[in-house]
Amino acid sequence: MYIASSEQLAGWLGALGVPAPPVRTLPVRDVAPGVVVEGLVPELVEEVHALHRRFHTGKVGVTDDD
Repeated sequence: MYIASSEQLAGWLGALGVPAPPVRTLPVRDVAPGVVVEGLVPELVEEVHALHRRFHTGKVGVTDDD
């Protein structure tokens, strides 16, 4: 189970001006082929996005447009 994809995370970090991580972001199905995987969880994606914004900016309630 996963909430947001590595592709979404890369987009979010890029929008925040955060450099790419030191490891490659891979789709979960590439990491664990043959394993049943469920995700995205649309109703939680924005909450996870907000957590990444808060972590990388130190601000609560910041949007990509700020």
